[in-house]
Amino acid sequence: MDNKRIFAACFIFFILLFLIPPVSASTTTLTITVTDDYDGSAIEDASIYIAGTYVGETDSDGEYEYTHSKSEKFRVTIKKDGYDYWTDMVSYTRTSLDVKLERASGSLTINILDSDTLKPIEDAIVKVSGDDIDDSESTDDDGSAEFSVYTGSTYIVVVKKDNYNSIEREVEMDESSMDVDYLLQRNDRVIFQVTESESGLPLDGVSVYIDGDLEGVTDSEGRLNVYLDHEESYYIEIKVDEYQSYTDTHYFGIDDIIYSVSISKTLYPVSIAVYDSNKVPIEEAEIYIDDIYFGKSDDYGQSDVTNLNAGEHTFEIRKTGYSDWEETVLIDGVGDNIVATMESIRADVTVVVEDSNHNAISGASVILDGKSIGSTNSQGTITTELLTDSDYTFSVTKDGYKDLTQTEDVPLGSTEMTITLTMESSFNTALLGGVVVLIVIVVIVVYALKFVGKRDRRGRGRYPGGRDGGSL
Repeated sequence: MDNKRIFAACFIFFILLFLIPPVSASTTTLTITVTDDYDGSAIEDASIYIAGTYVGETDSDGEYEYTHSKSEKFRVTIKKDGYDYWTDMVSYTRTSLDVKLERASGSLTINILDSDTLKPIEDAIVKVSGDDIDDSESTDDDGSAEFSVYTGSTYIVVVKKDNYNSIEREVEMDESSMDVDYLLQRNDRVIFQVTESESGLPLDGVSVYIDGDLEGVTDSEGRLNVYLDHEESYYIEIKVDEYQSYTDTHYFGIDDIIYSVSISKTLYPVSIAVYDSNKVPIEEAEIYIDDIYFGKSDDYGQSDVTNLNAGEHTFEIRKTGYSDWEETVLIDGVGDNIVATMESIRADVTVVVEDSNHNAISGASVILDGKSIGSTNSQGTITTELLTDSDYTFSVTKDGYKDLTQTEDVPLGSTEMTITLTMESSFNTALLGGVVVLIVIVVIVVYALKFVGKRDRRGRGRYPGGRDGGSL
């Protein structure tokens, strides 16, 4: 019986164990509220860590609820960009936790540069203001000013400098250290723009003087930046070689930024004289200056050009029968007298050497104005190039022929011509005829003597009492 009772009791116990619900362990909800230590504002999206494990983020009210059944204290850590992180041990029975995060310290460096030169501006006044700061500093020789601020905050930056336009900018410190560059534009700048009156093109290298002091020279765009106090008058001089100087007294108002000037080249009188190679004046020669027809030379080969701009000019002179003359001359008012010597056109001249029967004489030596130009070929010719509008003396020598000297004119404008030189044989035909006659006479005389001799011998043989017949 005792065993049965014990078995029944155990059976009932297990039945009750399964039928009766277990008693749950007690839980606690910890409400964490995170605010800004400086202004007490709620901090949203702050990260919550429990015992080193991330569990969530605060809502728009800066709150986060953490439910647990811990039976001992635990570590809570809170992190947010721009703030120093917070951590502490919290009792497991605590139901609320108010945490004030302190803003993390940061460094804001303001760099001030000139907008034209991009060089640092020293001694500019930089003011930084915000909820936690209202401070001013002067830039150093690097154009920089540094401020200690809080990250995650927004600041207003104001920059001022004499002769520059002030600026105001907003900076949000989204990093612990920030460098910000600002450009200041001068408000006392005047741009001098210099152009050429004739072409309208910009002139570089032009000197600009203000009240007698050289401020600089214009660049390739014809510009020069000069810094002047506005609402004042200045004496201005504009100078460059080959151009007329410009002067002016000008009052610069507050809005005067561009000062435009057009200057003209200096004008100089120029004379032109045209001659041939023998210094004989050439009339009616056409004159071109910089490819533009100007006029013709007079009876004395002269022409006067007035008011020609200073600088380089190309002169070209043309005349039928002469090679074109061209030269680039710098006109600067010093000895602007141009002398053009034109050479007549060259012609291809063929010299033909023949005898009186028009037979070509080859190998004849030809001398032109005292200088040998060679010997004739098998056709009795030789070719040379000669200036036209000139006289030339040709001398020809050849064994068996009399030396020949002949002067010929090569007309102006000729391109080709032929000169024929006829040589006489040096053999004396009269003497030859006399010799022939003499030979004939001698032959006749000899023949006659022989004939007479024969007759004499025959005659003596016929007479009686002769030597052959004997005597009685």
